[in-house]
Amino acid sequence: MQNKRRENSVRSLVGLYTVIIGVALSLAVVTLVDSVKGLESVTLNSLLLFIAFIATLFPFYHGALRHLDDAYIENENQHIKDGALVVDFLLLFFHALGFVVLSLLLKKPGHFAWVLVALLAIDVIWGVFAHFASSSMHGLSAESKWTIINFVFVGAAVWYLVVHDVYLMELPDPVKMSIPIAFACLVRSLADYVWCKAFYFPK
Repeated sequence: MQNKRRENSVRSLVGLYTVIIGVALSLAVVTLVDSVKGLESVTLNSLLLFIAFIATLFPFYHGALRHLDDAYIENENQHIKDGALVVDFLLLFFHALGFVVLSLLLKKPGHFAWVLVALLAIDVIWGVFAHFASSSMHGLSAESKWTIINFVFVGAAVWYLVVHDVYLMELPDPVKMSIPIAFACLVRSLADYVWCKAFYFPK
């Protein structure tokens, strides 16, 4: 009965998380395609950032749900404290809000890049917490792998943005910034799925 209650609690939080992610995805499409101008409003810059957005959103959403199932429903993890679920969800909630902000910045690559860095930095903090407080802790956990991947990504991204003087001002050629953003996000997600394949798609 206690496990069923915890499962119901997790499911209710997953429902809220899914709604916010759905809002972010809907806003991204609306930002990409203007309802008045139609497809004429789609630019190469916004399309590249949309690809970066989708490439990041899918593994984040997939991973968050797999983490919650693995930690709180599928396994008997006696080391997980009762309050861990609340902290877990709060950090995931900030993830979801970060995606809502990203969805509104598809035409501003500089802003998009820095919000993406902040989003992944939050994920690093969450990954450290999740590894020690709310993971199955079977060897090198998926949460610790995500922490490593995102820590490297954040460090490389900050270095690139600072070296190229990319901050929050308007860029003269936004496409030149959108290309490396899209490429980096695709590479990050590919590394994520390859390294954590067994966690994402358990036998």
